[in-house]
Amino acid sequence: MQEKKLGAAVVAVSEGVRHIKAYKGCSDYNLLALSDPDQARIESRIRECNLSGMRISSDYREILKMDDVDVVSVTSPDFYHAEQSIAFLEAGKNVLCEKPMTLDLGEAAAIAETVRKTGKVFMIAHPTRYTPAFILAKKMIARGDIGELFMAETEYAHNYRHVGGKNNWRKDARRDPLLGGGCHAVDFLRWAVDDLLDEAFAYGTKKGLADWPIDFDSYFCLYKFKNGVIGKVMCSIGLSRPYTMRSVFYGTKGTIICDNLSPKMQLSSVPFYDAPRDSTAFIDIPVDVNNHNVESQVQLMADIVLRGAKNTADVVEGARTVAACAAAIESAHTGKPVKVRNDF
Repeated sequence: MQEKKLGAAVVAVSEGVRHIKAYKGCSDYNLLALSDPDQARIESRIRECNLSGMRISSDYREILKMDDVDVVSVTSPDFYHAEQSIAFLEAGKNVLCEKPMTLDLGEAAAIAETVRKTGKVFMIAHPTRYTPAFILAKKMIARGDIGELFMAETEYAHNYRHVGGKNNWRKDARRDPLLGGGCHAVDFLRWAVDDLLDEAFAYGTKKGLADWPIDFDSYFCLYKFKNGVIGKVMCSIGLSRPYTMRSVFYGTKGTIICDNLSPKMQLSSVPFYDAPRDSTAFIDIPVDVNNHNVESQVQLMADIVLRGAKNTADVVEGARTVAACAAAIESAHTGKPVKVRNDF
């Protein structure tokens, strides 16, 4: 018997092109509708992705009325995520929301409450959770390949000078770079360490993008986890270098170095060498490169809705990453450590 296919829709087709292609390529979906204020942009995506029979609209609210749409990707600029996600959840739709979940802690709590109230599936599209090297690093840490983890660092190094986004939405004063972009690194740190954060302390500076309407374009953030692990996140959108999310994990018996864009990761491990720890050398481990891997995200959503799979990127996970970023931003402004909220 043919399993039911899910009707899918994408809101905001500029940033949502990866979602369009992922739905089109997944046998669990029928892509039914696209929404974007710019009709010419929709038509361009339809030609680019060789789509037919699409229902299109300039207002996302039209999708609320479509009974055959089961899953909606919200890929609009960050400051619309809460309004649109809540509306779709209340209309009975399951939501795959691009990161960050929202730019506001109150809105994060409101989305979480709406998910509980409606019982619909909400997934946050943090791509680091689907990056092959990062998946392998997390597995290696969990099975003890580097002993007990005690320190971890990751970074979001992304020159924003020429990546303002459609209508320059990344340059909007409401979008702090740590929450808007550095949430990638913060979420990966949280996911890899696999424990609740306790406290954040951060410094910020603004030298690379002095003319942008933001307080800081670069951050150094220190995090303390409840299990005692120390984490560090470097976020900069004003630096001059190729994009990277280089990450390092230090354990009592080894070290892992990995990146989202490198075809290899490095491992130094006493258990693998059966040798004194001061004589271990790094070995290279080949990995696939799939930086965003939206295909795995839409597949997980289908598996959750159709087959009861576990939601490993649920609304609480999304809200906790927002809270971790918000705590560091507050610390950078006040010069004081800030407790990280976990109750959503």
